[in-house]
Amino acid sequence: MIQPTLRQLEYLVAIADHGGFHRAAEACHVSQPGLSTQIQQLEEHLGTRLLERSRRRVQLTPSGAAVVERARGVLLAAHELVEAARSHQRPLVGTLRLGVIPTIAPYWLPEALPHVRERFPELRLRLVEDRTDRLLESLDDGSLDVLLLALEAELGTVETLPLVDDPFLVTLPRNHRLASRKRLRESDLVGETVLLLEDGH
Repeated sequence: MIQPTLRQLEYLVAIADHGGFHRAAEACHVSQPGLSTQIQQLEEHLGTRLLERSRRRVQLTPSGAAVVERARGVLLAAHELVEAARSHQRPLVGTLRLGVIPTIAPYWLPEALPHVRERFPELRLRLVEDRTDRLLESLDDGSLDVLLLALEAELGTVETLPLVDDPFLVTLPRNHRLASRKRLRESDLVGETVLLLEDGH
């Protein structure tokens, strides 16, 4: 049996992610007929239909869903193979896809990025700002390489490295009963009206 190519798997995953041939072709910087031909060849090589096509939308068949799930792992492994080879030649050269939460990005990145550029001029940073849960999903599927997050979040089994200790601060009116305190415990705020970011940040 002829083995599928990485390009064919990349196109199939793009269709699954973008919901159709047109947007997938744009994301892959290829013509739509070229992408369609590669998908047709992939289906012929595998001997199964991967997509259900209609005038309104494109859906994965059960076989297609199973292939896409494994294709993501294959593409991630291929990316890691290339990056491993590069890193042994020259560390921190190439593209690093960095995810960062909005409560860190505007404060930490403007100070840190000039130092990174100066020290690693051949490193290309691709920055993605999003919520923790979405960034973790992107890390899991291989579309991001490293994240800047708050360690208090539910991070699962990812490997972590503390960078800075950023304490919580409480802003109070001058005449508030807690305003004279140097430190507060969480229990001190029981019964108080507290303004926080919405859940997920």
